[in-house]
Amino acid sequence: MVNHNTKTASKEIHVSETPLVSVMCATFNQKDYIGDAIESFLMQKTSFPFEILINDDCSTDGTTQICLDYQRKYPDKIRVITHDENQWQYGAKVWSEFLMPEARGKYMAMCEGDDFWTDPLKLQKQFDVMEANPGYTSCVHATASVNAATKKRLTLMHFYNESRRVDFADVAKTVQCFAFNSHFIRMDAMWDYVRSDLAQLPDDADHMMVLYFCTHDDGMYYIADEMSAYRLFAKGSINRTMMDREDYRQQVQTKHNERVQTLEFVDKMTDGRLHGEIIAGIDGMDFALYKDLRDYRTLKRRWPDRLTKESFPSRVNLFLYTYAKPLHKLAYSVYCKL
Repeated sequence: MVNHNTKTASKEIHVSETPLVSVMCATFNQKDYIGDAIESFLMQKTSFPFEILINDDCSTDGTTQICLDYQRKYPDKIRVITHDENQWQYGAKVWSEFLMPEARGKYMAMCEGDDFWTDPLKLQKQFDVMEANPGYTSCVHATASVNAATKKRLTLMHFYNESRRVDFADVAKTVQCFAFNSHFIRMDAMWDYVRSDLAQLPDDADHMMVLYFCTHDDGMYYIADEMSAYRLFAKGSINRTMMDREDYRQQVQTKHNERVQTLEFVDKMTDGRLHGEIIAGIDGMDFALYKDLRDYRTLKRRWPDRLTKESFPSRVNLFLYTYAKPLHKLAYSVYCKL
């Protein structure tokens, strides 16, 4: 059961303007990163008022104090939500239970505490797209992955080469289409998603959100500009801890099963209208499974054409793990230190 003994400054701070956008940030024990996230919110140049809501889940490393210091410095902009106990342990859904109920914006922009935005016009660009196209559920953009410690740019996550409407067929066959910190969502559409049967499935929220938003109203829009950064191997992050687990292979298989279950649910939700795209999507999830397992043999046998389209570093990673694990381990340790 979730402990709702929650403290927020929303009733203590006077905000002169009603915000059109609510920037939402969830954090826990990210003292080395949270300042970058908050500064990237504050640097946004907009023609509209926006608020910053931060949920700190009872951090023990000083993150809470950093957030509260920013709140004191920017009382008309920042509101921090704190708790007497860690809410994750009770299975709380931070975004829908603590952040969204406090939000006053027409739109919401999301970012976790160990990531950050890189373009001061990010919010303005997405706001302009959504205002010009009120039927869109959400707007996303390209994102760079960076070294957690140095912020050195490693790769670019770009779904299309140009700005355009997102095609369901493309997202159905892709595991991670857009970085979580790129989402700019119509608030009413987000509430519809949260209350939907789809959102109750055990799959990752960002995967389910994209499938939902693509199949409702006028769908999603993608901006090709790189406007945020996603930290790889940040302390305590999923991308760092999952690969270190002894049951990694089982975890990967479980994730695959959840993704397939989600696609099958979407097939029923859309009355089979997108059945062909769903079948292709499940094949895409199978490809992602063997890629996550780094099974070069199976990938080359079942998807030779798709394998050749993978980046050169990705193919080298898969090949070395399959045929030369000691060399792969050495190369991986060097990559993590870049």
